[in-house]
Amino acid sequence: MIPQHSELVEALPTMTSGKLDRKSLKSLPLTFRASDETQEDPRTETEAVLLDAVREIFPGRAISFDADFFTELGGHSLLAARFVSTVRLTQRLAGITLKDMYAERSLRKLGRALDAHGAAVAAAMPVAPVDNRFEPVPLRRRFWCGFAQAAVTPFILALSTGQWLSVYLSYYYLTPDDASLLTEAAVIVALLAGMQLLNILLVVGVKWLVVGRTRPGRYPLWGSYYFRVWLVQRVSALAHEKWLQGTVFYRVYLRMLGAKVGKDAIIGAVSFEAHDLISIGAGASIGNRTILAASRVEGNELVIGPIEIGDNVSIGGSCVIENDTFIGADAEIGDLTAILSGTMVGALEKWAGSRGRLAGSIAPSTLAHPAEAGLARRVMVNLAYLAGVILIPPLSLIPIIPAFYLVEKLDAFASNYFDLYYLYYIPVLAWPAAMLSIVLTMGLTVVLRWTLLPRVVPGTYSVYSSLYVRKWALGLADDVVTEVLGALYATVYMRTWYRLMGMRIGKDSEISTSFPGRYDLVEVGEKCFIADLANLGEEEISRGWMTLGTVKTGDQVFVGNAAVVPMNTVIPDRVLIGVQSKAPGGNEMAEGSTWFGSPPIRLPVRQRFGADSVRMTFEPTRSMRTRRAIVEALNASFPTMLMICFGSAAIALLNPWIDDLDEHVWPLLVFFLAMSTGISFALMLASAAQKWLLMGVYKPTMQPMWSWWALRTEAVAVTYGTLSSKILFEHLRGTPMLPWLLRLFGVKIGKGVFMDATDITEFDCVEIGDHAVVNAGAVLQTHLYEDRMMKVGRIKIGGGVTVGPAALVLYDTEVGDNARLASLTTVMNGECLPANTNWSGSPAESR
Repeated sequence: MIPQHSELVEALPTMTSGKLDRKSLKSLPLTFRASDETQEDPRTETEAVLLDAVREIFPGRAISFDADFFTELGGHSLLAARFVSTVRLTQRLAGITLKDMYAERSLRKLGRALDAHGAAVAAAMPVAPVDNRFEPVPLRRRFWCGFAQAAVTPFILALSTGQWLSVYLSYYYLTPDDASLLTEAAVIVALLAGMQLLNILLVVGVKWLVVGRTRPGRYPLWGSYYFRVWLVQRVSALAHEKWLQGTVFYRVYLRMLGAKVGKDAIIGAVSFEAHDLISIGAGASIGNRTILAASRVEGNELVIGPIEIGDNVSIGGSCVIENDTFIGADAEIGDLTAILSGTMVGALEKWAGSRGRLAGSIAPSTLAHPAEAGLARRVMVNLAYLAGVILIPPLSLIPIIPAFYLVEKLDAFASNYFDLYYLYYIPVLAWPAAMLSIVLTMGLTVVLRWTLLPRVVPGTYSVYSSLYVRKWALGLADDVVTEVLGALYATVYMRTWYRLMGMRIGKDSEISTSFPGRYDLVEVGEKCFIADLANLGEEEISRGWMTLGTVKTGDQVFVGNAAVVPMNTVIPDRVLIGVQSKAPGGNEMAEGSTWFGSPPIRLPVRQRFGADSVRMTFEPTRSMRTRRAIVEALNASFPTMLMICFGSAAIALLNPWIDDLDEHVWPLLVFFLAMSTGISFALMLASAAQKWLLMGVYKPTMQPMWSWWALRTEAVAVTYGTLSSKILFEHLRGTPMLPWLLRLFGVKIGKGVFMDATDITEFDCVEIGDHAVVNAGAVLQTHLYEDRMMKVGRIKIGGGVTVGPAALVLYDTEVGDNARLASLTTVMNGECLPANTNWSGSPAESR
């Protein structure tokens, strides 16, 4: 609340009603007068650099070297980032970090710390400046690799399209016209189970035929070996590995691909790269959204190396384990931890943070005895897993059957009045059918929730217990229905759905994440904002035991994208937990505090945003609520509507070929390849058209949550995620084609860019330089929703930059040429990273 500058005016502008005219007040010119105070001279060369930098932040003021940057000078998190970025322009101080600023807080203390750190580094290892430059990949190699990728992509798209198109084929061809819903559902279950088994066998066959046993090493990007590894990775996506997570079948599948997986290992929704270079010990557990990055791209090379995880190791969620790492037996890796290449974690050690560091040791006497079960219990559990894997995935498709029935009835009704072929007006029929499908899917999951798991209480349970298996089944159902309900996230309908699922959610809270099987354990206060992929109170699994705990938030709490809140945490009112940050556990947080990073650090002061009227953020009018409900209902059903339209059109086109199948088998296959590719690109173009029609060109701005602008851009983001990213772009990761297509949305991408990530929203605000690398799971996030104000800014990634797996770059940032960001690194908004530097950590630190 300390102002940066005070201005004396003769009178405040008012409106005719006598009220303060805020708009005119904001437009009054400011007169910065020279301070009457005398500026203290710097004592050292470092202090002189710091003074010049802080004067750019607070012009026209005398700066005390002992003044607190935040509480006395009036700085906040964004100004701190700008200050640090300015200091980095001095080469010998390029390693300064935001953590340094938060720890020291005054120029004098910061200067002493930087001088001491610089002397220590110089004495320990006097090294030359880092030079990350590399020879760009020749155009010829990129062309031929891209040509080969383009040649096989239609086959991958056809296999992917066939999975959702199978429900149409089932409805129209595999069951009689008078078949009951139960018969239709049974056919779909059998069809999907058969396709899933075939996909698994296909993935295994392609892996051993194309790559064989993966060889560690460094290989040319876009070279022949890269193409073979890429092909296996893209085909592997067809197997829906997440449907097998946590089961014995996942272990069997990974072993078929060459991974070494020990008995009783519990593996969640994990991303694997180079399966047969990964060894997971007996009894180990790995949390959801963890990336085992045995292969990644760095500069102009594909880097591949082994990962060895010992017996009974516990790895939390949202971690990244890079190549050439070893984790000893009984070690513990905390949530949001990055174990970087070459790291050796000893037995019984605790590691945490990004980047991962030793955080303590584990006394052998504190280790629980591994959970045990007899043969009969194991057989029963595995049979339950098998039933779940077969029966639950069709949940996302079965509700489409009543939707087809509605389309038929509407078509019969319309044909009485219009003499038109039904494909001409299929969108009119498909939209209500899509809405019906979504409502039925929501209802089906609610029934499943109260049937499978009517009540969950905190405690510790064996992984062989009935509760664990039922929670697993409900979690799988949650993952599966996301295929249909993903467009509902961040809409006003999420509160209703989750309340039906048993969650306690306060009035006007915004929810954009999932809580599979933990609905009884999470309580969200009023007017909170829980962003995409935020993880609240995920269970901990170790040595065969699952521990469940509660999470409770106060009012007006903000939890950022991909943040992690440990179980048994209480979050007071108005607390902010930053993007990809881990919250302190227990009751450590004070009301109104701000936390960022992994491990978490408390920010002294953060930048605050506010709207001219509270009704645009926290107190919307009834008309605003109605408008949003209508728009979100239409947009949430828009992707499903298009799928019904294209599915119906596909059936109409395939019908002549299927009727005479004996003579048209091979022409039918060729036609299906072309049709699948055409549908995928058509859905992507529909998403791109929506972006340009609704938003035009994105520019830096700040808009309140209930504004028409924010409503439109959320619609664009939802459609992009469900149509472009999911249907097409995920299959084009790591190809030259993905950057070309992203340009259709407005992204500025240079030549030779390697893109293995698709998570981009305000497309025109992203600029990526020539030959840059963006690895899997990386996010270029051009907006934040703090204080229910959507702040949009630009991101500039320089040429030759490498962005590591799951790294995060926030808005208003610039990453200099040939800089390298390690896995799980976070570049905070307002930061600028110099060229030819290496960074890791959250917030980013020089390494």
